[in-house]
Amino acid sequence: MIWMSLALPLAWAQQPPASELEAQEEQQQSSADTDTDTDTRLAVLEAEVTELQAALEAQTQAALLAEAEALANTAPPAPPPPPASKNAFNPSITAFGDMIGTLGLDDGEVMPGSGPWLRSLELDLRADVDPFAKAYAVIALHQDPPYGSHDHGGGDEHDHDHDHGHDEEVEEAEEAEVDSHTGFIVVPEEVVLEFVALPGGLSAQVGQFRQPFGVTNRSHPHDLPWTDTPLPIEEFLGHEGYTDAGGLLRWRPPNTVTGITMQGGLLRGALFDPDDEVAMPQWLGRLEWFHQAGTIDWGLGVSGTGDDADLVGGADLLLRWRQNSWRSVILLGELLTDGDELGGYGALQLQPTRPLFIGLRADWMGDEHRLAAYVSTYTSEFLRIRAGATRQDDMTLMHLQATFVWGSHPVEPYWVNR
Repeated sequence: MIWMSLALPLAWAQQPPASELEAQEEQQQSSADTDTDTDTRLAVLEAEVTELQAALEAQTQAALLAEAEALANTAPPAPPPPPASKNAFNPSITAFGDMIGTLGLDDGEVMPGSGPWLRSLELDLRADVDPFAKAYAVIALHQDPPYGSHDHGGGDEHDHDHDHGHDEEVEEAEEAEVDSHTGFIVVPEEVVLEFVALPGGLSAQVGQFRQPFGVTNRSHPHDLPWTDTPLPIEEFLGHEGYTDAGGLLRWRPPNTVTGITMQGGLLRGALFDPDDEVAMPQWLGRLEWFHQAGTIDWGLGVSGTGDDADLVGGADLLLRWRQNSWRSVILLGELLTDGDELGGYGALQLQPTRPLFIGLRADWMGDEHRLAAYVSTYTSEFLRIRAGATRQDDMTLMHLQATFVWGSHPVEPYWVNR
């Protein structure tokens, strides 16, 4: 008891008074408030530094931009951009080979000359001349059919006064230049300068070129869907179609009238005056309308050419259905007349699968009729194999054709669906 009475006063004496405890708590609270104020001030300072850095960067960028603009205003103009292709103004070169094996049967007898022959080897050169014009040339090595020329049993019954001007030119050239052992002739088939930057939707071409008469005549023989040439084209325009020298103006109206193309020009007149005995220029005109409606394409055209004494006119129709690049059907027909005689042909072509084309064509010219059938297949875009047959009177010509391309791929002919 005595010990406990002495310990209690000592313990009480060691505890600080209440006033000191309150002072300590206030001091701790003040220290915490001070730390909070310091963090706040640091955050504010960091934000101010960030703003100053952003403002400094903006000022630096503005100064650099102003300096660059000043230099650009005083610098010489930039050189024109290089052409998209290194060969933009160098000719692209394409070669076409067209080889045919022919078996001719005349009243059941094998025709002399049946066998393989090289119909043509063509060299096609194309390039831009400058931003306003481009040019192309087609130089061809030809061999005449070895089985008796292009008459196909039709004889000379329908020879006109103008006598197929182009054919006579070829025959004269052959007499002068053809090697009698080979039957080959080298001719510049086309040499053309095209003006492509004329105002008002106009373009023009001058030189020697295949004339835009109908549909078939615009294509080279190796580009046709059949091996031979339709009978009325042979009769009125020549056995390989009509090529002449001259100038042609083409006009396509604004987009408010879509699909219309008008062409007109003056030609040397080889169709009616192959010997140039009378210097009489020949006119040519064509109007066509092409339209697309869903999977159907169709075109209508009328063509005419003549001088003051002769005239050849024609009308053509093209219908094409294309489901996709693997399926298509084409119906094509043309009528031609010189005012005295009328001829025409109709053709149907089916594409059951992408590389395969099957066709049938019927021709008539006065009392003459011809029927042609063919099957074409592509091993690639550069090689086509075709088997075909033509029947006229008592003569049948069966063909096996290989057409191949070296060099840049040309534009596909109208009947090929890609």
